[in-house]
Amino acid sequence: MRVTRAWRDMRTMKTLFAETEAEGDRLGDREPGLEHLLLGSFALPDGTAGRVFEQLGSSRDALREAIVRVHGDALTAVGLGDPGAATSALSRPRTGPLRLTEPAQGAFRNAVALAKSERRPIAGADVVAAVATVTHGTAARALESLGLPRSAVVEAARAASAG
Repeated sequence: MRVTRAWRDMRTMKTLFAETEAEGDRLGDREPGLEHLLLGSFALPDGTAGRVFEQLGSSRDALREAIVRVHGDALTAVGLGDPGAATSALSRPRTGPLRLTEPAQGAFRNAVALAKSERRPIAGADVVAAVATVTHGTAARALESLGLPRSAVVEAARAASAG
């Protein structure tokens, strides 16, 4: 049974990390962060990340749009009104292993710990809950801009992963 769960978790992590990296590329970020990990959680086959956002009256597309707005606002605030200037680093091919930001690494570790504590496979809702506990950064501002209190997101995610 343990081998089966470990194999399933490895497949889940492969899917999550591949989609997290792809989201980073789509949004023009060389090093994927919390917001990319959160978007990546929607690709997991258990579907719990999507259900959490549906329950809260939102969606992956709305989240992505909020992240783009937050990124744009940040670039404008530092005098870079052209998002294309910030994405020029992505014109070089990515090489080597995936490198998540430190907060994204921490959130992933927390998601794994939550699933392990409940003796079940990692679910998208675990990632959602872990990301929503972080109080600062793009993901937190995007959730806020959608009118989703982080505490409500965490509660809905924990309920989705338990059920």
